[in-house]
Amino acid sequence: MKDNKVRGIITLIVIALAFLSLLWPTSEGYKGLASLFSRIKLGLDISGGARIEYKVDIDKSVENPSQVAEDVWTVLRNRLDMANYTEAIVKQTFREENTFIIVEIPGATDTARAEQLIGSTGLLWFGQVIDSTTSDPNIDPNLVNEAKREKAEWLLDREGKTWYLVKKEIANISNLKLVSPKIVEAIPQVDRNNVAGYVVTFKLDKQYADVFKRITEKLYVPEDLINQGGVAYQQALKKRLAIVLDDRVQFAGFVTAKITDGSALIKGNFTLDEAKQLAAILKSGALPARLEKVSSGWVAPLLGADIVSASLKAGIIGIILVLIYMIIFYGVMGIVADIALLYNTFLLLGILAATGSILTLPGIAGIILTIGTTVDGNIIIYERIKEEIRRGSSVKAAISTAFSKSFITLFDANLTTIIAGLFLYYFGTGTVKGFAITLIIGVLGSLFVNLIVSRFFLELFSGAIKVKGASKGGARA
Repeated sequence: MKDNKVRGIITLIVIALAFLSLLWPTSEGYKGLASLFSRIKLGLDISGGARIEYKVDIDKSVENPSQVAEDVWTVLRNRLDMANYTEAIVKQTFREENTFIIVEIPGATDTARAEQLIGSTGLLWFGQVIDSTTSDPNIDPNLVNEAKREKAEWLLDREGKTWYLVKKEIANISNLKLVSPKIVEAIPQVDRNNVAGYVVTFKLDKQYADVFKRITEKLYVPEDLINQGGVAYQQALKKRLAIVLDDRVQFAGFVTAKITDGSALIKGNFTLDEAKQLAAILKSGALPARLEKVSSGWVAPLLGADIVSASLKAGIIGIILVLIYMIIFYGVMGIVADIALLYNTFLLLGILAATGSILTLPGIAGIILTIGTTVDGNIIIYERIKEEIRRGSSVKAAISTAFSKSFITLFDANLTTIIAGLFLYYFGTGTVKGFAITLIIGVLGSLFVNLIVSRFFLELFSGAIKVKGASKGGARA
């Protein structure tokens, strides 16, 4: 009894969180039933989106321009996937001996942010800050001469408020510099010193770890020296580390510890979206060619409204037939299966809303497929319950035995589907990834629903469960 109360509490908490994700207020201000699904992003095939066309500016001296264009496509595809635009479309076209890249992003309302992600060169390098100012150094002869004397360049920070004089050669050592290192990991995280902001932690490939270690050793400044002020502090200001991306100083600060494992942090009071975007650029690498925007606008849904409507009606009719079938053949247990089915559907939609995943028609197919796995799991359990009751077990004993004996079967069946989904996600792109995401989330949800939610309601309604052909002792709880 106590175990079932725990299952009941878990069931209520999970579905409450799912509905909270669905009902969280949005700027669109939907009313009625539409508000329940307003936070779910729809794909190009259903709702259309932004369309941006770029000309790929490839240097004429390049021996294999087609390979460069292909590399540009790969980098853009990776960036969009890493920034959670898995349903975006990236395609190449050729006109007048030029290569063009067309990017279509579903449901995008802010093309400027998409353009910033796509058009960024992604060139990352580490440097030493020599000086800083809040005024434009290009109109001050003294600051211009300082840049020439130090063989450095004045760069703006990310917010465009502060100028930093940065040089690539650390401590004037000609071979001690780090430009375009390979990033193996980049993760947006909450800033511990500012809960409202985010930072990006990243790790360099091991081949760059030693160079980065030497850089941090040269720029290392003890914290007590920083706090002293005076002349010591002024000297320390010339040993700050700068992390530069696309000619913007993303971070400028003191190195208070020598870093030996190639890990680093970019701190700039980022929003979550900005941190995700920066992490995506770092992980995808630099663009091998410059992109020149040709046009931007909007595209209509790829599928007609009648096709989407017919597909949704088919899915709804199929669900209704399954609900009726389960009630006719399994009675009270069928009602529990229907509750579990609806529970898993709203759970999946809640997760899609919470994670910002984009729903397309293949994604809807993934949802319908997971409905089948939920029903299959319930049928396996119910048939085992009926067998146990016919053998003379009480209903509650039959439920307990059925779940214990069915666990391995359910786990193995769902695990194989999840593995297939992971392969689809890893090797696929675009809508294939979208299908894989809904499939994996749905299968995990169905496993949770089968083992926790269904059992809670079966225990709750055990007194009403009757099985034909059961012995007198097995017909009652």
